[in-house]
Amino acid sequence: MIWALYGCCFALMIILAIVAMPSDVRALILENCKCSKGRFRLRYVTKELGSVSRFYGELLFTAAILAIVVGFGLIVLDSVVKTEIIHSAVKQADWDLSKWEKDLRSFPNNVEHKFTQHHISQGGTKESARSIMIFLWRGLPVIMLLCFVAVLLTMRMSSRVFTRALESLVTDETLRNRRRTKQRYLRSTSSFL
Repeated sequence: MIWALYGCCFALMIILAIVAMPSDVRALILENCKCSKGRFRLRYVTKELGSVSRFYGELLFTAAILAIVVGFGLIVLDSVVKTEIIHSAVKQADWDLSKWEKDLRSFPNNVEHKFTQHHISQGGTKESARSIMIFLWRGLPVIMLLCFVAVLLTMRMSSRVFTRALESLVTDETLRNRRRTKQRYLRSTSSFL
């Protein structure tokens, strides 16, 4: 389940990166691939592919870092509390915390019993399992707040990286376009002389 979630998030980021490039930039890239006669030139296409691959490389590098951090966090979390137990607890979630606590202790989905069994199988005791559950239950608002802040910071960082990478791509493409336009102009004016 962890790897499926990880794979889906990574695929979603790749799709967003492909779709997120503005059409004007794509048109500029295609224009830069052509020579003055309107034909594609291998040398120009190679330069454009390098520029585009740098853009996607920056985005994928950031996505890979985020994926590694999230994957590591999920592995650590899975070693303390199995993700199936967390999934079961989230499915029973209710806004009324006392009702939710009762639902977590009722059979057939007794999360407390499942967690205790898992903790004992890992070499713990019933007392340590109980103290961890109490800590997690009391710390739930803080944990949720930290997760929310982490999501906001991740979105902010991803946004900055995307903006910087796109600005760099557009700057490179615009400079290349101006340089080629200037070369075309100079060639056309020199032919009249």
